[in-house]
Amino acid sequence: MPRWLRRTLVWGVLLLLVFHLGGGWYFAGVIHDRALSGEARRASTDFDPDLEVVAVLDESNGDIPAIVLRPTESEGPATFYPVGTFGLRWEGGYARVGVTGTFDLVMGEPPSTGDLAQLDARAYPDIDHVMLRHGYEDVVVEGPLGAYPAWFVNGPDDTWVILVHGNSMTRLDNVRYLTALDSAGYPTLTITYRNDAGAPEDPSGLLRYGLTEWEDLEAAVRYALDHGAADVALLGDSMGGGVIAAFLQRSELASSASALVFDAPMLDFSATVDDNAAREPLVGPINLPPTLTWAAKWIADVRYDVHWDELDYLEDPSIFDVPTLVFHGEDDLTIPIATSEQLAELRPDTVELVRCPEADHTECWNVDPKGTVERVVAFLDQAVGSQA
Repeated sequence: MPRWLRRTLVWGVLLLLVFHLGGGWYFAGVIHDRALSGEARRASTDFDPDLEVVAVLDESNGDIPAIVLRPTESEGPATFYPVGTFGLRWEGGYARVGVTGTFDLVMGEPPSTGDLAQLDARAYPDIDHVMLRHGYEDVVVEGPLGAYPAWFVNGPDDTWVILVHGNSMTRLDNVRYLTALDSAGYPTLTITYRNDAGAPEDPSGLLRYGLTEWEDLEAAVRYALDHGAADVALLGDSMGGGVIAAFLQRSELASSASALVFDAPMLDFSATVDDNAAREPLVGPINLPPTLTWAAKWIADVRYDVHWDELDYLEDPSIFDVPTLVFHGEDDLTIPIATSEQLAELRPDTVELVRCPEADHTECWNVDPKGTVERVVAFLDQAVGSQA
């Protein structure tokens, strides 16, 4: 082989090595900031407007029936309406908005033209605006790191529904299910876990997608059993699904779970990172190559102790041995629907998958609020038998 060719090959290998090590280090930091940092997670719930109020339409009866919005990045007259029912928040107020621009003021004063706003999949500004027949109580769950605040809604049934939120979310995200569960008679415990605002911080400051958080869920299940629950149903979305899966794998109380409800569950963190990285721009129209994603994940393991293999809960489908209802949006760009499809294929005996057209991440309720909660209640009634 000519010397110049050997030299070219050596330099080429060195450049590839530098590219993957340097790029891998950088994108490992991106994984940390977007998916692992507890501090970034808490900050992600801050008000971050991306819509401008173009007009608020008033009618003669004095109501505020409609609103016109446009993305702040748009310079044209294009209007924006969400697909489904969402909350809309702005400085000093909150409303519920619909696909045709319908506007239902929930709190504060109506916005003015030019105000900045943000859609909110929760659809409620706080739990005080949720209609609950039995009211709610602030309770404290004592867990492995200290005291974890939770909301308890009482009911006549002896199956408690424990609601576990996801990453970049709070316990407020699941209050949209509470009215229906309350009416059906199910006591509910809407929990926090480590790295939540108001809850203890993990010593590492990092999210572990179930590998540590399952202990916090276990404490909540123990609380329910100690306070009258015969068994529990677990409802989790996004990372909350991973927390539930880890609990089923590891907890001595796993047998107390009699039913599961998921919305876009994080059941394979590695596959989710791969899916997102495949759409991550690198240069111009070129996205991250798989080899660079692999390098970033390897370096993330070294820097942040990410146990990728342990975060693939689909490797142990035996844990999903109770009736399981899974919702997943077909337009989910955060967690690929393929992971939920794989779960349904692995456990066709216990898992029912509901695909939600036009729904993005954890937005099945938003696209069809009435249909979603009715399906959840009917599923629970069949799986555990409501006593309401």
